[in-house]
Amino acid sequence: MPRNRQRERVLHLVRQHEGPVDAAQIAGQIGLHVTTVRFHLDALCDEGAIARTRLHRAGAGRPRTGYVAVEDRLDYRVLAEVLAMELGRTAQTRRDRAERAGRRWADQMIAAFKADAGPGENLSDDDALDRLAVVATQVFARMGFAPELLAAKRSRTKREREIRLHACPIRELARAHPEVGCGLHRGVLAELARDTTISAELEPFVEPELCLARVVSHE
Repeated sequence: MPRNRQRERVLHLVRQHEGPVDAAQIAGQIGLHVTTVRFHLDALCDEGAIARTRLHRAGAGRPRTGYVAVEDRLDYRVLAEVLAMELGRTAQTRRDRAERAGRRWADQMIAAFKADAGPGENLSDDDALDRLAVVATQVFARMGFAPELLAAKRSRTKREREIRLHACPIRELARAHPEVGCGLHRGVLAELARDTTISAELEPFVEPELCLARVVSHE
């Protein structure tokens, strides 16, 4: 069913923003009531044209709902569905093979991001961790995760960067076959950290629409 003009305008404004935008911002730009804008945003989410994310406030208070355009992201749902059926009879076999596939995929996908991040030789542990966190955030953004890189945390034994992933591009498959959907993403993250002393981990669905990626250097 074709979209009406109002909905097309809402989608156009979401696409114009480099980052997430909320309903109130769109309503102010388009001259519609915020309830009407939310109706169109919900419909666009159902179509898969945009995705919801969270906008954290600087102070106290509940986070607002933001929206990001996702039509331009990598669309590999068909690949993942095929892998779910073909990778093996047991969940562990499928996970192992999906992670290997993710590593191979990452080899091709991340070369440009590493080049943009600058030379990686002779970096301090802190600089190496920050560089990896930036590259991982760029890769996850390209994949459609609407990532949010948090400030570093340090304890006596480690330093950590956390990336909040607000919009899994294959959330339905990842919930049905986490060994495949999440396995692919674990493989990508593991390949990013290859040849470093930094550990990388992915924690899926800590909330219904939130996954966490962490990179950690130990003191």
